[in-house]
Amino acid sequence: MKKILLLLLSITGGFVLAQTNASAPKKVPQQLTAISSDSADFDLNIRRAIYCGNVFVLQPPMVMMRCEWLVVDLPSSGGHLSHVSAATNVVIDFVDEKGLTNHITSAKAVYAYSQVGSVTNETVTFTGTPTERPKVEYPDYTITSEPLIWDRAANHYIFHNETMIFHQSTNSLGGSNASPLKFFQNGLR
Repeated sequence: MKKILLLLLSITGGFVLAQTNASAPKKVPQQLTAISSDSADFDLNIRRAIYCGNVFVLQPPMVMMRCEWLVVDLPSSGGHLSHVSAATNVVIDFVDEKGLTNHITSAKAVYAYSQVGSVTNETVTFTGTPTERPKVEYPDYTITSEPLIWDRAANHYIFHNETMIFHQSTNSLGGSNASPLKFFQNGLR
């Protein structure tokens, strides 16, 4: 039997729909963030939601995430979500401003949001395991990094100890003698 809980929260102007013991949501209105999992525990005293097993998050129109464990510290009424932690086989797909899909995998992802005066800080920090580092895949290249930081406020990535692999043909470089450095200078973010 599907157990559906609707948690009315004002998170960036929308609501969170939490669905347990169910498959991924079929279609979600634009203003909703949908979360499904095998089980969920909501502690309203400390304003924390914990989702376990086959966690699926859909935030239309751009973000989809899968993991095994998700902890969300719920904001006060009208507040902005400030801390989310996802762990175990974290997979995030989102569409960037150019319409390209970014595919990120890691062992753990921690979202942090804060606003000090007029400065907004919004980051997602991805970490891996001793045998597998976080990875972001674009259509033309793949980058691994430990840690890998997605600065959402500034719309860019920060890499440490990175490895970059190009997925290219000679046509994508604009000619058969072009170097990866020229490709990097002309179009890599």
